[in-house]
Amino acid sequence: MAASRRPSFLKRQKEQARLARATEKREARRARKHTKTNAAEMQESEMPESQEDQVAGGEETEESPL
Repeated sequence: MAASRRPSFLKRQKEQARLARATEKREARRARKHTKTNAAEMQESEMPESQEDQVAGGEETEESPL
C-alpha cells in the first residue's frame, strides 16, 4: 500500500523541474516550427514575384533587338 503515500518533497521537486524542462523544450520546438513555417511562406510568396520579374525582364531584352 505504499502507492497511496505521497512522494517525498525532493522527489516532487525533481518531478516539477523535469516537467518544467519538458514544457520549455516543447515550447521551443513549437516556436522553431512556427518560424520555419513563416519563413517558408515568406519565401513562397517572394518566389513567384521574382520569377515574374525575370520573365518580364527576359521579354524586354528579347523585344529590343527586333
